[in-house]
Amino acid sequence: MGVSCLLAAVLLPLLLPQEGDMVKDFKRFYRKERDPAMKVELVLSLQGVEDPSVASVMLPILTDRDPALAEAALRVVAGLAEPESRVPLAKVLEDGKPKDAIAPIARAAGDGRWAEFGALLMPYLEDGDDAVRLWAVRALGAIGPPGALEAVAPMATGDPNPMVRVAAVEALQALGKGHEDVAGPPLVAALEDADVSVAVAAARALHVVRVKEAVPVLIGILEAGEAGKLLEEVWPTLVALTDAPYNDDPGIWRRWWERVGSQPDYRLPTDEEIAARREAREKANAQYHTPKTEAAFMGVPTASRNIVFVIDVSGSMEELVVDRDAFRQRGFTSFHKLDIVKEELIRSIEGLGPEVRFNVYAFASKVHPWKKGLVPATALSKKSAIAWVKKLKPIGGGQAAARASAGLRGSSGLEDGRTNTHAALLAGLGVPLDPRKRASVTESAADPPEGMGDTMFFLSDGKPTVGELVDTEDILQAVADLNRFRKVTIHTIAIGDFTSSFLKKLAEQNGGVFVDLGK
Repeated sequence: MGVSCLLAAVLLPLLLPQEGDMVKDFKRFYRKERDPAMKVELVLSLQGVEDPSVASVMLPILTDRDPALAEAALRVVAGLAEPESRVPLAKVLEDGKPKDAIAPIARAAGDGRWAEFGALLMPYLEDGDDAVRLWAVRALGAIGPPGALEAVAPMATGDPNPMVRVAAVEALQALGKGHEDVAGPPLVAALEDADVSVAVAAARALHVVRVKEAVPVLIGILEAGEAGKLLEEVWPTLVALTDAPYNDDPGIWRRWWERVGSQPDYRLPTDEEIAARREAREKANAQYHTPKTEAAFMGVPTASRNIVFVIDVSGSMEELVVDRDAFRQRGFTSFHKLDIVKEELIRSIEGLGPEVRFNVYAFASKVHPWKKGLVPATALSKKSAIAWVKKLKPIGGGQAAARASAGLRGSSGLEDGRTNTHAALLAGLGVPLDPRKRASVTESAADPPEGMGDTMFFLSDGKPTVGELVDTEDILQAVADLNRFRKVTIHTIAIGDFTSSFLKKLAEQNGGVFVDLGK
């Protein structure tokens, strides 16, 4: 009998008969409740209650078909602070059943860094379920039990699921500092992974787990110039590894490496040496240049070849910008916000290279895609997209307001012209908008997005006002959960007179650039 089972056998008979009034009330009322929203609230009412019976009553809800209920149960379980309260969850991992509860328990263990779960999770690295392996890998990277680094290393290149490989790469980043002999080789190999999410994760991990073997591989990628979004990561990673003050010219890097790389005593500078050097030339190192730009929108360049544009067409986009002189100086002749956006978007589409695939989404209360998925930027598809963009109009703008003021609110379209930011971001990430077609985040995180972009340009002129999620912090968290392993870069653009801190955070948290076009 394992330690956790022995602990369960001793503790559960003592604790379960004494379950608190809140747990008893929960079991009484939850069973009868039919309203999904109220059921979520009942689940969340158990947050902060330290009692093994909380874990027990949450177990079946962790796998509920309603993603909102499953996520609420996960929040409750992940908040269990005491090992004694987590005993029923440990027993599930020891027994291996119920099978569908293992992935969410592994996710909670990683979120909470539950040390006693480290050894229990190790066998699940070989599980046949993608979601189980993904969250087991992530948890072991957070917990770091003995043997985890060696067990996870082969998965960074050998697991069949690219999202699991991303999780393994991130675990190597978390555990590999000081163990570069183990973590370095798989990270270098992952740079050449066919899935860009894995390669990008590996490049970022090498900023922490620094090995000189990565240098010639990165220079080779830079020389080839065919890696799309990965190119945006190559130059910063080369600088992070070597601190060589060169730009993104592959010839310069190759000549430098041929000169120093062949020297048997060459070593990468230490973190302390790099910090001292950078302090001396802070201004030079602040200059960033995106290599081999494939596209640009509102002044933000990208080397990506899989791009989605997500554009706000809510009623407020009909308004005129305030600082017209500033926009006039940039060459704009119309000062309605949507006209400005359309003009720039058309220029961006016209400039797309033949290797690029793209799509455009317009959103207000609902999301309206140009196409169902990414399409190649051929002459014909660009003409089609531009024609579609030209027809875009603000939804629920002035005409709708006039109809509403005349007493025709029901047919005015005002409700259609609100800002559903959450739905727009889901569409851009390739997530079904219908919650009934959406698995819980624990399950869907292991599903590689098919046919979706790896770079998103998201433009809006206001705060979210309608949708499944409206609170900006909730939206930020939801996007972080969905994009944790996908690694979609989200650039954000704000236009108009509103507080844009949300869009700034959205870009910062998803590897993107924030641009404020002005009021």
